[in-house]
Amino acid sequence: MKAKYFIQLLVGCLASFLVSCSDSWPYSEDAYNNTWIEVSPSYISLGEDEFSGEFTVNSSEYWSVYDSPSWINLSSSYGYGYDNVSFTVNENNGSSYRYGTIKIHTDGNFTKETEIEVVQPPTLQFEVSMPITNYSVYGDWWYLKINAASSRSWTITKSDYWVHLGSSYSSSYTYSGMGYEDVKIYVDENPYSYSRSSTLTVKCGTKTKTVTITQDGKSSNTPFVITNVEVANVDYNWNYINDYGTKIYSYQTQFLTPRIYVTVYTPGTYTVYAKLINPSGMMVTGNSSPSGYSFSQDITLNSSTTYKNLMGWGGSTSGHYSAGQYRWEFWYNGSKIGEKSFTIY
Repeated sequence: MKAKYFIQLLVGCLASFLVSCSDSWPYSEDAYNNTWIEVSPSYISLGEDEFSGEFTVNSSEYWSVYDSPSWINLSSSYGYGYDNVSFTVNENNGSSYRYGTIKIHTDGNFTKETEIEVVQPPTLQFEVSMPITNYSVYGDWWYLKINAASSRSWTITKSDYWVHLGSSYSSSYTYSGMGYEDVKIYVDENPYSYSRSSTLTVKCGTKTKTVTITQDGKSSNTPFVITNVEVANVDYNWNYINDYGTKIYSYQTQFLTPRIYVTVYTPGTYTVYAKLINPSGMMVTGNSSPSGYSFSQDITLNSSTTYKNLMGWGGSTSGHYSAGQYRWEFWYNGSKIGEKSFTIY
């Protein structure tokens, strides 16, 4: 009897304990159901040139971000109730879309979760450069370098008739291409005494880049003008390796010598300054170069002079110059009076 009584007593106490524990548990099903968190929007798709976005968090209590990709930068990672959260993304330099999930949960008695998916395409890689943007009054040409992803097309739009796009000397106001290309930009002779400028606008996808080119005006007080320029490649003893007006090859280059064709208004002896510009747009200089120029030379002109051969510039070892686009510029009394772009193959 005592054993049976003891067991009944134990079972009764245990039941009483369980009821007591259940009655004292501080959280209820209603409290769980009244805990919530939501975001809007839950899916964000960025453009190829879009690096920021925003979403809202709405929660019944405190919340925090507990997981997010390293390439997504959040303005806030925690909050209470309703909040706007902005974010930025790093450039996607890969070749495909990438996907990232921002995960958020409540920080109260119950944990509930939500998430936002961010999709980012590869960042549009698009560069435009033009090392030489100033032209003499007599006109010339130079390359506009465009570099876009190989599958991306682009279009150049010019603003003025006296600029020509492409090697065909076209009068069209647009020129289109794809990927990487060096586009020849021709400029007509300026018939006016004032300088002028023009804009080239290059559009690729959502990106637009502009290049402004300028051209000098005619001067009425110069004693002579340069009407044309040809370039030869000679050795140290002035033997022609590549004659004036012929192709110049990199592996043969030693000294580049320009020939300037002139119209003389006032005979006399004048100091001409020259700049040799390399394919990167930098001026070639040496120990004897005057400040701001590659070299200077005194030339004597009379009324019957039609051209002058200027000194050569380079070195006595073959292959002195790499292949690419070069330009001679000629200056007198601080004003550019002529120029010539040429290619070394």
